[in-house]
Formats: sequence, structure tokens, C-alpha cells
Amino acid sequence: MRYVDVSSLVVPPAWTRRATVLKNRVVDCGTDKVKLTELFKKSPHWTKLRPQLIALAGRKCWYCEGEVSHNRLAVDHFRPKGGVVEEPTHIGYYWLAYEVGNFRLICEFCNSSTDDDPTGKRVTKVHHFPLLNPNTRIRVPGARPETIEKELPILLDPINSSDCDLLDFDSAGAVRRNDHRPRSTLERTVGICRATESIRIYGLDRPGLVEGRTRIWKDAVLKANLLELGLDIGDGVDPVDRVRDLITPKAPHSGAALSALRGSRHLKSVVDHFANELRLEPGFDGITQPEAHTTFDLINAGSLKSGVELVGVTDIGEVMAVLLADGRFELGPRSYATPTSAAQAATGSADVDGWDFWHIGVANSRVSLSQIRQEFNESRTQSSSGQ
Repeated sequence: MRYVDVSSLVVPPAWTRRATVLKNRVVDCGTDKVKLTELFKKSPHWTKLRPQLIALAGRKCWYCEGEVSHNRLAVDHFRPKGGVVEEPTHIGYYWLAYEVGNFRLICEFCNSSTDDDPTGKRVTKVHHFPLLNPNTRIRVPGARPETIEKELPILLDPINSSDCDLLDFDSAGAVRRNDHRPRSTLERTVGICRATESIRIYGLDRPGLVEGRTRIWKDAVLKANLLELGLDIGDGVDPVDRVRDLITPKAPHSGAALSALRGSRHLKSVVDHFANELRLEPGFDGITQPEAHTTFDLINAGSLKSGVELVGVTDIGEVMAVLLADGRFELGPRSYATPTSAAQAATGSADVDGWDFWHIGVANSRVSLSQIRQEFNESRTQSSSGQ
């Protein structure tokens, strides 16, 4: 899985106008699933945005990075519009059916194939949308995007760069959890690995994908060595561009190509030309995760998610805050720069440590920010030392 930057997506005004009309029709349907199903069947307006989505990352699936023809790429709803396998009583995130922010490009294999389960039971994307904490699932129609962010999806999202960093590939084309991105405290609390579950549900270990990644890996290593040796093979292509073409976001299995280059970081030319792509800037060598000191650090590392709801207990009851994308805490009409300043405002006491005060609910447990930071840093240390 390679990060897809959707900030440059251009949505035609005509598409938006039609989507607005259809959103109003969704409201008219209410929670009548029969009417909603009929509406979506008659008006799959999201499919008309497919050319613009393809322009972002080429003719490849955003989940598995396999290259496919245009007609085998569908517009997927990351939060499924027609139901949720993990909660049968949930009729789906139908109010997001025409929301651009919920669209991802998906191949037919990741979306609805039955070939990867001997019983024929679907184990691919379809209507799957498991959460680390099912109690945070949004069930209210019309929930704002910033409200829905409090959910903690298990499935990795290709438009979230931290999620994409959780996957790694080897020379045999196998996909696995990145050893240098330890499981978050929230994952360990519920005994789930997001990467492992995503590999299973998206079917990222399919033989065809493994074969494709193996070819790309070998090609990337070969071209990196040719670059290092300064050999001209007479094709008129710049040796640097020859390597860069493999890791561009539009290239099939570019995530595997990046993993191959990280494995070739002993080559000076690779470091000289691709430090930015491999994140080889000071303090982060592309392999070892830096230590986290702030909530913003933990968000960047993928151990915390912006928009998540935090709970603190005061003498008069519970108080809620929301973690913002820049690591600040939204508490009522105000925001605070640190956990402690937010906790002090919530309790009216200067003698409180915000890292211990604020907790995140996961399943039937609560995990403190202090525990999340401590376990992340300990896991990072163990990972970087090879333990």
C-alpha cells in the first residue's frame, strides 16, 4: 500500500452539484434500507469521479497497488455505504455515499473476490469495517467528517501516510507489518494487529501480488546497483530516473520498490538521490522510528489518531476532549497545546499530569496517554536494537 495524496483531487463543479441533489435524496430516504439500496443502484454517481481518482495514482488499486485496466477499477467507499459486516444491525454509512472524502479506488479482487477463502465466504473489503473500539462507531446519519474521525478503524487507509508506513515487503514479495513500526498500545490492548487484519481482509498476500512485488523488488535492486556503478546501458534513460520511475506513487507495487531501496541504503547513490523518498533526513533514517515526546509525535508515528475522543475523570464526573491534527486538545470552545494544560483547564488544578489524566477508550478498557507514549518508546527501542 502506497500513500495517495488526495489534496490535489479536482472535483468538477457539475459533479458536486449533482452530488448535492443526491445527498438530499439520501436524507429523504431516512433509514429505509430498501429505498437507499434502490437509490444507490439507480444513481452510482461516485463512478463518474473515477477518472479524477485514477489521475492521482494511476491505473492501480489503492489497497494492493496492483495495476489493472480502467474497467476493473471501482470507486470504493472506505466506510461502507450498504452495511457493516462486524455489526449486522448497522445499515451502513449511507450518508457518506456521495462524500468525496470516503472514496478510494479498488480492484475487484480487493473489493469482492471470493477466491481467497476455500468456503467461498468473502473475506475481502466489501462491507468490512472493523474498529478497535466498536463503541465509537458512528450510527447517526449526517455525522460531520470531524465527528466521524473519533472512530478507530482497524483497516489501513491508503490516504493516511501513517497507515501506509505500517506495511513492509521483502525480496520474496511477501507483505507484513513493518518491524520498525511497533503495534500501538491500543492494538495490544485488544490483541489486534491492524496490518495483519488489513492484509487478510484486503487479500494482500494473493499469489499474483506476491509475484508482482518480487519482480519489482529485483528490478529496483538491479537498477539501484547500475546507478551505483555508473553503468550506461545505452537506452538513453537517466539512471536516476530509471530508479525513480519505480517508486513514483503511480507505479505498480511502488511500496515494494521503496522497501527494496531501503534494503539498498548501503549504496551511496541511493542515499544521495532518494533520501527524501526514503525519509533519510536527520533524526530518521527511514528505518528507525524517532522517540515520541508529544502527542503530535505520536500522531505522526501512527500511535494516535487525530479526531479521537479523550476522557478524563474529575471530582464532578467525566470530561471529554478531542485530539486535533496538530496535537492540541479541543476542550469545549477552546483548545490547549499540551495534555497537561488541557487537564488543568478541565480540573481547575495545577497539580495534574495530563499524560496520566487523559485516556482513550478501547473495547472495555481505557488506556492513558502516558501508557501509549511509554509503550511506543519502549517498543521503538527494542525494534531499533533488533530485539
